[in-house]
Amino acid sequence: MRRERILIWISVAILTAIVVLTLMPLILMFYTSFKPAGTLFQPVSDILVADFNEGETNSIGGVIATRADPSSGITLGDAENRDPEKPGRSHTIEYRHSPGSTTLWWTHLGQDLRKFSELEFYARGEAGGENFLIEFSDINDRTISLPLKEILPQGLTPEWRRMRIPVTRFDLSGLLPGISEKRAEELRFRFTEPGSGRIYLDDIRLPFKRFTISNYTDVVISGPFGRYFFNSTLIALIVTLGNLIFPAMVAYAFARKEFPGKRLMFILIVGSIMIPPQVLMVPVFILMKNIGWLNTYWALTVPALIAPFNIFLMRQYISKLPLAMEDAARVDGANDFQIFFRIILPLSKPALAVVGINTFMGSWNTFLYPFILTNTTEMRTLPVGLALYKSLHGVDWVHLMAGSAISALPVIVVFLCFQRYIIAGLTAGSVKE
Repeated sequence: MRRERILIWISVAILTAIVVLTLMPLILMFYTSFKPAGTLFQPVSDILVADFNEGETNSIGGVIATRADPSSGITLGDAENRDPEKPGRSHTIEYRHSPGSTTLWWTHLGQDLRKFSELEFYARGEAGGENFLIEFSDINDRTISLPLKEILPQGLTPEWRRMRIPVTRFDLSGLLPGISEKRAEELRFRFTEPGSGRIYLDDIRLPFKRFTISNYTDVVISGPFGRYFFNSTLIALIVTLGNLIFPAMVAYAFARKEFPGKRLMFILIVGSIMIPPQVLMVPVFILMKNIGWLNTYWALTVPALIAPFNIFLMRQYISKLPLAMEDAARVDGANDFQIFFRIILPLSKPALAVVGINTFMGSWNTFLYPFILTNTTEMRTLPVGLALYKSLHGVDWVHLMAGSAISALPVIVVFLCFQRYIIAGLTAGSVKE
Protein backbone atom coordinates (compact mmCIF):
# COMPACT_ATOMS: atom_id res chain seq x y z
CA MET A 1 0.00 0.00 0.00
CA ARG A 2 2.79 2.38 0.89
CA ARG A 3 4.57 1.54 -2.32
CA GLU A 4 1.47 2.35 -4.35
CA ARG A 5 1.14 5.73 -2.62
CA ILE A 6 4.74 6.54 -3.40
CA LEU A 7 4.21 5.65 -7.04
CA ILE A 8 1.07 7.80 -7.16
CA TRP A 9 2.88 10.81 -5.64
CA ILE A 10 5.78 10.37 -8.04
CA SER A 11 3.36 10.20 -11.00
CA VAL A 12 1.53 13.32 -9.81
CA ALA A 13 4.84 15.18 -9.39
CA ILE A 14 5.99 14.19 -12.87
CA LEU A 15 2.68 15.20 -14.45
CA THR A 16 2.73 18.53 -12.59
CA ALA A 17 6.26 19.21 -13.80
CA ILE A 18 5.26 18.37 -17.38
CA VAL A 19 2.24 20.71 -17.21
CA VAL A 20 4.34 23.54 -15.73
CA LEU A 21 7.08 23.13 -18.33
CA THR A 22 4.47 23.02 -21.10
CA LEU A 23 2.62 26.12 -19.95
CA MET A 24 5.68 28.11 -18.86
CA PRO A 25 6.48 29.59 -22.32
CA LEU A 26 2.84 30.67 -22.69
CA ILE A 27 2.80 32.24 -19.22
CA LEU A 28 6.09 34.05 -19.82
CA MET A 29 4.81 35.33 -23.17
CA PHE A 30 1.73 36.88 -21.58
CA TYR A 31 3.80 38.24 -18.68
CA THR A 32 6.23 39.97 -21.03
CA SER A 33 3.41 41.36 -23.16
CA PHE A 34 2.07 43.34 -20.18
CA LYS A 35 5.44 44.92 -19.34
CA PRO A 36 5.93 48.53 -20.47
CA ALA A 37 9.49 47.93 -21.70
CA GLY A 38 12.45 45.60 -21.60
CA THR A 39 12.47 41.84 -21.90
CA LEU A 40 11.63 38.98 -19.56
CA PHE A 41 15.12 38.80 -18.08
CA GLN A 42 16.12 42.45 -18.58
CA PRO A 43 13.57 44.58 -16.73
CA VAL A 44 13.61 48.35 -17.24
CA SER A 45 12.31 50.32 -14.28
CA ASP A 46 12.51 53.84 -15.72
CA ILE A 47 13.87 56.14 -18.39
CA LEU A 48 16.48 58.65 -17.33
CA VAL A 49 15.44 61.69 -19.31
CA ALA A 50 18.26 63.96 -18.14
CA ASP A 51 21.02 63.82 -15.57
CA PHE A 52 22.56 67.00 -17.08
CA ASN A 53 26.00 65.52 -17.60
CA GLU A 54 25.64 65.58 -21.40
CA GLY A 55 26.01 69.31 -22.06
CA GLU A 56 23.38 70.50 -24.55
CA THR A 57 21.65 67.12 -24.85
CA ASN A 58 19.70 65.05 -22.38
CA SER A 59 20.32 61.43 -21.46
CA ILE A 60 18.18 60.06 -24.32
CA GLY A 61 19.89 62.18 -26.96
CA GLY A 62 17.38 65.02 -27.16
CA VAL A 63 18.23 68.70 -27.08
CA ILE A 64 17.93 70.95 -24.03
CA ALA A 65 16.86 74.43 -25.09
CA THR A 66 14.98 77.57 -24.12
CA ARG A 67 12.44 79.91 -25.69
CA ALA A 68 11.84 83.48 -24.55
CA ASP A 69 10.43 86.74 -25.91
CA PRO A 70 12.68 89.81 -26.07
CA SER A 71 10.99 91.26 -22.99
CA SER A 72 11.91 88.17 -21.01
CA GLY A 73 15.01 86.06 -20.73
CA ILE A 74 16.22 82.64 -19.71
CA THR A 75 19.77 81.36 -19.25
CA LEU A 76 21.04 77.85 -18.63
CA GLY A 77 24.05 76.93 -16.56
CA ASP A 78 25.71 74.24 -14.47
CA ALA A 79 26.15 73.78 -10.76
CA GLU A 80 27.65 71.27 -8.38
CA ASN A 81 25.78 68.02 -8.08
CA ARG A 82 23.18 67.82 -5.37
CA ASP A 83 25.00 64.81 -3.93
CA PRO A 84 28.64 65.70 -3.12
CA GLU A 85 29.61 62.04 -3.24
CA LYS A 86 28.13 61.59 -6.72
CA PRO A 87 30.18 62.78 -9.71
CA GLY A 88 28.51 65.04 -12.24
CA ARG A 89 26.62 68.27 -12.13
CA SER A 90 23.13 69.69 -11.78
CA HIS A 91 21.35 72.13 -14.05
CA THR A 92 20.47 75.76 -13.40
CA ILE A 93 17.76 77.82 -15.05
CA GLU A 94 17.95 81.57 -14.49
CA TYR A 95 14.84 83.29 -15.77
CA ARG A 96 13.25 86.73 -16.06
CA HIS A 97 9.57 86.80 -16.97
CA SER A 98 7.39 89.71 -18.05
CA PRO A 99 3.57 89.57 -18.15
CA GLY A 100 2.21 88.42 -21.50
CA SER A 101 5.52 87.02 -22.70
CA THR A 102 6.90 83.50 -23.16
CA THR A 103 9.60 82.15 -20.89
CA LEU A 104 10.14 78.46 -21.52
CA TRP A 105 12.65 75.69 -20.84
CA TRP A 106 12.18 72.46 -22.81
CA THR A 107 13.84 69.19 -23.70
CA HIS A 108 13.01 66.46 -26.21
CA LEU A 109 11.16 63.44 -24.82
CA GLY A 110 9.49 61.31 -27.52
CA GLN A 111 7.77 58.86 -25.15
CA ASP A 112 4.30 57.37 -24.83
CA LEU A 113 3.08 58.61 -21.44
CA ARG A 114 0.61 55.74 -21.01
CA LYS A 115 3.50 53.48 -20.01
CA PHE A 116 4.75 55.63 -17.14
CA SER A 117 3.49 55.95 -13.61
CA GLU A 118 4.97 59.35 -12.73
CA LEU A 119 7.33 62.16 -13.60
CA GLU A 120 10.22 62.34 -11.18
CA PHE A 121 12.93 64.98 -10.75
CA TYR A 122 14.94 66.80 -8.09
CA ALA A 123 14.53 70.55 -7.80
CA ARG A 124 15.26 73.48 -5.52
CA GLY A 125 14.99 77.25 -5.72
CA GLU A 126 17.58 79.92 -5.14
CA ALA A 127 15.54 81.85 -2.59
CA GLY A 128 12.45 79.67 -2.30
CA GLY A 129 8.92 80.16 -3.57
CA GLU A 130 9.74 79.70 -7.27
CA ASN A 131 6.90 78.26 -9.37
CA PHE A 132 6.34 77.15 -12.94
CA LEU A 133 4.04 75.09 -15.13
CA ILE A 134 5.04 71.52 -16.00
CA GLU A 135 3.98 70.74 -19.56
CA PHE A 136 4.02 67.92 -22.07
CA SER A 137 3.52 68.69 -25.76
CA ASP A 138 2.80 66.45 -28.75
CA ILE A 139 4.04 66.64 -32.31
CA ASN A 140 1.30 69.14 -33.17
CA ASP A 141 2.32 71.39 -30.26
CA ARG A 142 -0.78 70.57 -28.21
CA THR A 143 0.10 70.84 -24.55
CA ILE A 144 -1.14 69.49 -21.25
CA SER A 145 0.06 71.25 -18.13
CA LEU A 146 0.08 71.09 -14.35
CA PRO A 147 1.07 74.00 -12.08
CA LEU A 148 3.83 73.11 -9.65
CA LYS A 149 1.92 74.88 -6.90
CA GLU A 150 -0.70 72.12 -7.06
CA ILE A 151 2.03 69.83 -5.80
CA LEU A 152 3.92 72.41 -3.70
CA PRO A 153 1.56 75.25 -2.72
CA GLN A 154 4.46 77.31 -1.34
CA GLY A 155 6.71 76.71 -4.33
CA LEU A 156 10.25 75.39 -4.31
CA THR A 157 12.47 75.56 -1.25
CA PRO A 158 16.23 76.27 -1.08
CA GLU A 159 16.78 72.61 -0.19
CA TRP A 160 16.75 69.82 -2.76
CA ARG A 161 13.40 68.12 -2.99
CA ARG A 162 12.44 64.98 -4.84
CA MET A 163 9.35 65.68 -6.93
CA ARG A 164 7.16 62.70 -7.83
CA ILE A 165 4.16 63.71 -9.93
CA PRO A 166 1.75 60.96 -11.05
CA VAL A 167 1.16 61.00 -14.79
CA THR A 168 -2.54 60.69 -14.04
CA ARG A 169 -2.47 64.29 -12.76
CA PHE A 170 -2.14 65.34 -16.40
CA ASP A 171 -5.06 65.19 -18.85
CA LEU A 172 -3.51 62.79 -21.35
CA SER A 173 -6.54 63.07 -23.65
CA GLY A 174 -5.17 66.44 -24.72
CA LEU A 175 -2.23 64.78 -26.47
CA LEU A 176 -2.94 63.43 -29.95
CA PRO A 177 -6.73 63.48 -29.52
CA GLY A 178 -8.49 60.65 -31.29
CA ILE A 179 -5.40 58.42 -31.14
CA SER A 180 -4.80 55.88 -28.39
CA GLU A 181 -1.07 56.59 -28.26
CA LYS A 182 -0.25 59.61 -26.06
CA ARG A 183 3.24 60.41 -27.23
CA ALA A 184 4.83 63.47 -25.67
CA GLU A 185 7.50 64.99 -27.88
CA GLU A 186 8.69 67.58 -25.36
CA LEU A 187 8.83 68.15 -21.62
CA ARG A 188 8.53 71.85 -20.75
CA PHE A 189 8.86 74.08 -17.71
CA ARG A 190 6.99 77.32 -18.40
CA PHE A 191 7.47 80.34 -16.13
CA THR A 192 4.31 82.41 -15.77
CA GLU A 193 4.78 84.54 -12.66
CA PRO A 194 6.29 88.02 -13.23
CA GLY A 195 9.78 88.52 -11.86
CA SER A 196 13.09 86.69 -11.95
CA GLY A 197 14.67 83.77 -10.18
CA ARG A 198 16.86 80.74 -10.42
CA ILE A 199 16.01 77.08 -10.02
CA TYR A 200 18.17 73.97 -9.92
CA LEU A 201 17.26 70.64 -11.55
CA ASP A 202 18.74 67.15 -11.49
CA ASP A 203 17.89 63.59 -12.57
CA ILE A 204 14.64 63.89 -14.52
CA ARG A 205 13.14 60.40 -14.81
CA LEU A 206 10.02 58.67 -16.01
CA PRO A 207 9.42 55.48 -13.97
CA PHE A 208 7.49 52.80 -15.83
CA LYS A 209 4.23 51.31 -14.67
CA ARG A 210 4.52 47.75 -13.47
CA PHE A 211 2.04 46.47 -16.05
CA THR A 212 0.20 48.03 -18.99
CA ILE A 213 -2.26 46.97 -21.69
CA SER A 214 -1.08 49.68 -24.08
CA ASN A 215 1.12 47.14 -25.91
CA TYR A 216 -2.03 45.34 -27.05
CA THR A 217 -3.76 48.50 -28.26
CA ASP A 218 -0.60 49.57 -30.09
CA VAL A 219 -0.37 46.23 -31.89
CA VAL A 220 -4.07 46.11 -32.78
CA ILE A 221 -4.14 49.60 -34.31
CA SER A 222 -0.91 49.11 -36.26
CA GLY A 223 -1.66 48.87 -39.97
CA PRO A 224 0.01 45.56 -40.92
CA PHE A 225 -1.25 43.62 -37.90
CA GLY A 226 -4.90 44.05 -38.85
CA ARG A 227 -4.13 42.78 -42.35
CA TYR A 228 -2.16 39.84 -40.94
CA PHE A 229 -5.09 38.89 -38.70
CA PHE A 230 -7.58 39.14 -41.57
CA ASN A 231 -5.41 36.98 -43.84
CA SER A 232 -4.91 34.31 -41.18
CA THR A 233 -8.62 34.21 -40.39
CA LEU A 234 -9.72 34.03 -44.03
CA ILE A 235 -7.18 31.37 -44.99
CA ALA A 236 -7.83 29.26 -41.87
CA LEU A 237 -11.61 29.32 -42.48
CA ILE A 238 -11.31 28.42 -46.18
CA VAL A 239 -8.82 25.61 -45.54
CA THR A 240 -10.90 24.27 -42.65
CA LEU A 241 -14.10 24.30 -44.73
CA GLY A 242 -12.34 22.54 -47.60
CA ASN A 243 -11.00 19.84 -45.29
CA LEU A 244 -14.44 19.27 -43.82
CA ILE A 245 -15.91 18.47 -47.26
CA PHE A 246 -13.31 17.15 -49.71
CA PRO A 247 -11.47 14.60 -47.52
CA ALA A 248 -14.85 13.30 -46.32
CA MET A 249 -15.94 12.78 -49.95
CA VAL A 250 -12.72 10.94 -50.80
CA ALA A 251 -12.97 8.91 -47.60
CA TYR A 252 -16.57 7.93 -48.43
CA ALA A 253 -15.43 6.61 -51.81
CA PHE A 254 -12.67 4.55 -50.19
CA ALA A 255 -14.98 3.25 -47.47
CA ARG A 256 -18.06 2.38 -49.55
CA LYS A 257 -17.12 2.10 -53.22
CA GLU A 258 -15.14 -0.39 -55.24
CA PHE A 259 -12.99 0.84 -58.13
CA PRO A 260 -9.75 -0.20 -59.86
CA GLY A 261 -6.59 0.65 -57.93
CA LYS A 262 -8.48 1.45 -54.74
CA ARG A 263 -6.04 -0.35 -52.43
CA LEU A 264 -2.98 1.08 -54.15
CA MET A 265 -4.35 4.64 -54.08
CA PHE A 266 -5.19 4.36 -50.39
CA ILE A 267 -1.68 3.07 -49.64
CA LEU A 268 -0.22 6.04 -51.54
CA ILE A 269 -2.39 8.48 -49.59
CA VAL A 270 -1.39 6.95 -46.27
CA GLY A 271 2.24 6.87 -47.38
CA SER A 272 2.13 10.55 -48.29
CA ILE A 273 1.49 11.34 -44.62
CA MET A 274 5.08 10.30 -43.92
CA ILE A 275 6.52 12.81 -46.43
CA PRO A 276 7.89 15.89 -44.59
CA PRO A 277 6.30 19.14 -45.81
CA GLN A 278 9.78 20.57 -46.39
CA VAL A 279 10.34 18.04 -49.18
CA LEU A 280 7.37 19.44 -51.10
CA MET A 281 8.35 23.04 -50.57
CA VAL A 282 10.30 23.54 -53.81
CA PRO A 283 7.85 21.65 -56.10
CA VAL A 284 4.89 23.57 -54.66
CA PHE A 285 6.73 26.88 -55.12
CA ILE A 286 7.59 26.08 -58.75
CA LEU A 287 4.02 24.99 -59.46
CA MET A 288 2.53 28.14 -57.93
CA LYS A 289 4.98 30.29 -59.89
CA ASN A 290 4.24 28.59 -63.22
CA ILE A 291 0.48 29.01 -62.88
CA GLY A 292 0.81 32.60 -61.63
CA TRP A 293 -0.52 32.06 -58.13
CA LEU A 294 2.42 33.41 -56.14
CA ASN A 295 1.40 36.04 -53.58
CA THR A 296 -2.32 35.21 -53.92
CA TYR A 297 -4.94 33.60 -51.71
CA TRP A 298 -5.11 30.73 -54.21
CA ALA A 299 -1.57 29.66 -53.35
CA LEU A 300 -2.29 29.83 -49.62
CA THR A 301 -5.54 27.85 -49.72
CA VAL A 302 -5.83 25.45 -52.68
CA PRO A 303 -2.79 23.21 -51.88
CA ALA A 304 -4.08 22.77 -48.32
CA LEU A 305 -7.74 22.03 -49.09
CA ILE A 306 -7.20 18.26 -48.81
CA ALA A 307 -4.89 16.78 -46.17
CA PRO A 308 -3.98 13.07 -46.53
CA PHE A 309 -4.31 12.46 -42.80
CA ASN A 310 -7.88 13.78 -42.84
CA ILE A 311 -8.74 11.33 -45.65
CA PHE A 312 -7.32 8.48 -43.58
CA LEU A 313 -9.13 9.62 -40.43
CA MET A 314 -12.51 10.03 -42.15
CA ARG A 315 -12.17 6.73 -44.02
CA GLN A 316 -11.55 4.87 -40.76
CA TYR A 317 -14.61 6.51 -39.20
CA ILE A 318 -17.00 6.11 -42.13
CA SER A 319 -16.07 2.46 -42.63
CA LYS A 320 -17.44 1.73 -39.13
CA LEU A 321 -20.82 3.36 -39.78
CA PRO A 322 -23.74 0.91 -40.25
CA LEU A 323 -24.89 0.30 -43.80
CA ALA A 324 -28.57 -0.07 -42.92
CA MET A 325 -29.48 3.61 -43.25
CA GLU A 326 -27.63 3.93 -46.57
CA ASP A 327 -29.45 0.91 -47.96
CA ALA A 328 -32.77 2.31 -46.77
CA ALA A 329 -32.01 5.64 -48.45
CA ARG A 330 -31.17 3.91 -51.73
CA VAL A 331 -34.45 2.01 -51.56
CA ASP A 332 -36.18 5.41 -51.21
CA GLY A 333 -34.39 6.62 -54.36
CA ALA A 334 -31.55 8.65 -52.88
CA ASN A 335 -28.39 8.97 -54.96
CA ASP A 336 -24.79 8.95 -53.68
CA PHE A 337 -24.61 12.71 -53.14
CA GLN A 338 -27.84 12.75 -51.17
CA ILE A 339 -26.67 9.84 -49.05
CA PHE A 340 -23.34 11.54 -48.44
CA PHE A 341 -24.69 14.96 -47.44
CA ARG A 342 -27.86 13.81 -45.61
CA ILE A 343 -26.63 10.65 -43.89
CA ILE A 344 -22.85 10.25 -43.87
CA LEU A 345 -21.93 13.81 -42.89
CA PRO A 346 -24.48 14.10 -40.04
CA LEU A 347 -23.35 10.75 -38.65
CA SER A 348 -19.69 11.79 -38.94
CA LYS A 349 -19.96 14.92 -36.78
CA PRO A 350 -17.48 13.67 -34.12
CA ALA A 351 -14.84 12.91 -36.76
CA LEU A 352 -15.59 16.15 -38.60
CA ALA A 353 -15.11 18.05 -35.33
CA VAL A 354 -11.66 16.51 -34.95
CA VAL A 355 -10.76 17.32 -38.56
CA GLY A 356 -12.04 20.89 -38.29
CA ILE A 357 -10.27 21.66 -35.03
CA ASN A 358 -6.95 20.14 -36.05
CA THR A 359 -7.09 21.78 -39.48
CA PHE A 360 -7.94 25.20 -38.08
CA MET A 361 -5.12 25.07 -35.53
CA GLY A 362 -2.64 23.85 -38.11
CA SER A 363 -3.65 26.44 -40.71
CA TRP A 364 -3.66 29.27 -38.18
CA ASN A 365 -0.15 28.45 -36.96
CA THR A 366 1.47 27.50 -40.26
CA PHE A 367 4.54 29.53 -41.16
CA LEU A 368 6.55 27.80 -43.90
CA TYR A 369 4.27 28.02 -46.92
CA PRO A 370 2.86 31.52 -46.28
CA PHE A 371 6.46 32.67 -45.88
CA ILE A 372 7.74 31.31 -49.19
CA LEU A 373 4.55 31.90 -51.24
CA THR A 374 4.04 35.58 -50.31
CA ASN A 375 6.27 38.62 -50.69
CA THR A 376 4.11 41.61 -49.75
CA THR A 377 2.70 42.92 -46.48
CA GLU A 378 -0.87 42.64 -47.82
CA MET A 379 -0.62 38.84 -48.19
CA ARG A 380 1.29 37.86 -45.06
CA THR A 381 -0.31 35.92 -42.25
CA LEU A 382 0.13 36.37 -38.51
CA PRO A 383 2.99 33.86 -38.02
CA VAL A 384 4.95 35.41 -40.89
CA GLY A 385 4.20 38.96 -39.79
CA LEU A 386 5.27 38.26 -36.22
CA ALA A 387 8.44 36.53 -37.39
CA LEU A 388 9.36 39.68 -39.34
CA TYR A 389 8.25 42.00 -36.53
CA LYS A 390 11.67 42.16 -34.95
CA SER A 391 13.42 43.20 -38.15
CA LEU A 392 10.74 45.80 -38.93
CA HIS A 393 10.54 47.46 -35.52
CA GLY A 394 13.84 46.70 -33.80
CA VAL A 395 14.09 44.70 -30.61
CA ASP A 396 10.67 45.68 -29.33
CA TRP A 397 9.96 42.54 -27.34
CA VAL A 398 6.94 43.78 -25.40
CA HIS A 399 5.00 44.55 -28.59
CA LEU A 400 6.21 41.33 -30.20
CA MET A 401 4.95 39.32 -27.23
CA ALA A 402 1.65 41.22 -27.27
CA GLY A 403 1.19 40.36 -30.94
CA SER A 404 2.08 36.74 -30.24
CA ALA A 405 -0.43 36.64 -27.38
CA ILE A 406 -3.21 37.97 -29.62
CA SER A 407 -2.25 35.43 -32.27
CA ALA A 408 -2.36 32.61 -29.71
CA LEU A 409 -5.77 33.52 -28.27
CA PRO A 410 -7.94 31.95 -31.03
CA VAL A 411 -6.00 28.69 -30.80
CA ILE A 412 -6.22 28.69 -26.99
CA VAL A 413 -9.98 29.27 -27.12
CA VAL A 414 -10.48 26.52 -29.69
CA PHE A 415 -8.34 24.11 -27.67
CA LEU A 416 -10.14 24.80 -24.39
CA CYS A 417 -13.58 24.47 -25.97
CA PHE A 418 -12.88 21.34 -28.01
CA GLN A 419 -10.04 19.60 -26.20
CA ARG A 420 -11.99 16.35 -25.87
CA TYR A 421 -12.35 16.18 -29.65
CA ILE A 422 -8.64 16.92 -30.10
CA ILE A 423 -7.75 14.04 -27.80
CA ALA A 424 -10.17 11.82 -29.69
CA GLY A 425 -8.42 12.79 -32.89
CA LEU A 426 -5.14 11.43 -31.60
CA THR A 427 -6.66 7.95 -31.22
CA ALA A 428 -9.16 7.90 -34.09
CA GLY A 429 -8.35 5.17 -36.57
CA SER A 430 -5.96 3.44 -34.19
CA VAL A 431 -8.22 0.40 -33.69
CA LYS A 432 -7.51 -2.38 -36.16
CA GLU A 433 -10.45 -3.52 -38.27
